[in-house]
Amino acid sequence: MPERLLPAWEAFHTQAERVEAARRGLLSCLPVGRVDPAPVPVGLELLRDELTDVAAQLHRWRTEEVDDTWRGCREAVAESLRAVDHAHRTATTTTELEEVLGAVGAVVEPLDAWADAERRWLRLRR
Repeated sequence: MPERLLPAWEAFHTQAERVEAARRGLLSCLPVGRVDPAPVPVGLELLRDELTDVAAQLHRWRTEEVDDTWRGCREAVAESLRAVDHAHRTATTTTELEEVLGAVGAVVEPLDAWADAERRWLRLRR
């Protein structure tokens, strides 16, 4: 990574790890298999807390070289946060797994933008 981009890269990498860990935490709450997982609303709250904190720190990795993917990640966080309340309502009012999976999917799918951003960052390496 070019030295002048290292601070922004490190900020991105730290935030991307937090987003991914929160996403995995939420997905681990889904009722699949024989293990009784944590309730989905717990995972949603974890994800909401992490995304809210990451959103407040997004400016730390905004650079001209990745500005388009930065904007994509900013929108992905906002879109996921908007979907959390619906997913929470769904998870607490239905026993239909397909409905819960769809609602949780609407929360986690936008976060794929972070993988796109990482690929973009990695193309900047020398």
